[in-house]
Amino acid sequence: MSLPEAGAIRQQLLAPDNPRFSKLAAIIQNQRPDILMLCEFDHPGNGGDDGALADFCHRYLGVAQHDQQPIDYPYRYCPPTNTGLASEYDLDGDGEVTLPNDAHGFGEHHGHFGFVILSRFPIVLDSVRSWQHLLWQSLPDNQMPVGYYSEAAVSTLRLSSKNHLLVPVKVGDEVLHLICAHPTPPVFDGDEKRNARRNHDELKLLQAIIDDAAYLVDDNGHQGGLKADSKFVVLGDLNADRQDGDGMKSAISELLFHPRIYRSVASGRMTPKSLGGRFLRPWQARKGRASEWTHISGLRLDYVLPSANLNVLQSGVFWPDKKDALRHLITDERGRERPQAGSDHRMVSVDIAL
Repeated sequence: MSLPEAGAIRQQLLAPDNPRFSKLAAIIQNQRPDILMLCEFDHPGNGGDDGALADFCHRYLGVAQHDQQPIDYPYRYCPPTNTGLASEYDLDGDGEVTLPNDAHGFGEHHGHFGFVILSRFPIVLDSVRSWQHLLWQSLPDNQMPVGYYSEAAVSTLRLSSKNHLLVPVKVGDEVLHLICAHPTPPVFDGDEKRNARRNHDELKLLQAIIDDAAYLVDDNGHQGGLKADSKFVVLGDLNADRQDGDGMKSAISELLFHPRIYRSVASGRMTPKSLGGRFLRPWQARKGRASEWTHISGLRLDYVLPSANLNVLQSGVFWPDKKDALRHLITDERGRERPQAGSDHRMVSVDIAL
């Protein structure tokens, strides 16, 4: 739900009959997640809702779509983002500072490609932590390309292409911590592999938050990350597949095999799966299992990774097969799986019991 013009998504949401938004809402209504992260949802770059998220909740989620029941999310969070936030310095070396290539995160306007969080349970906003401002060069053993950026750019370029967040949600007597991020895709670069390297390091930052790394300092000056006994879930389009695609495989592998991550969901018998993915015929040969794909290019990019101390019941990927009555929610009018039909990604879910 992103467009190159600021405010354009909100204008589209003012009409209650956008067929693409209706399908997206129907999928959410069918799956009925208690907590949901939506990636690439335009909103003000400094955070907050310009009305787009409220309109989506009211005009689409709050109204029956494709015979699904309405759903209400009383708690919502639109965090600030680095996408479309212009750097002080020329990043791409063309001699001028222009969007989208000279932003801290790729975007045509500040807030382009941001992400939002919806919840049926209270979000503890006063305790949200972010690492939006953390400099790329501050990450130990970072993979920043040598010689590509100017010294001035290196001294100011942030690591997170959107934001890295730690969001507490109060569920009864429990606090569930959401670790949210949407790293840059490891493509659209040159021989310097700046995007592949940045994706790798954004994933390393997720690990550092889980590890409560001493070098971490959040945007409010607080040290460390997540405490050792915390219950958490990593959420996001991580733009990384352990077996396929163009990214550096080590960081996503380390995250999936992290001792604090629920191993069976990350890389075992309980990985989120679908029936519909097996009908996809990606144009490139793939080594990964089609049942685990979450993107129409034939990749597992989207993750819900619960901590090892949680009780996991089941998991899934919303990708209906050809005999499923809901198949039309992911296809166009000719039955083709196209991004324009709704999304090029599929919803990933994990059910946990608290």
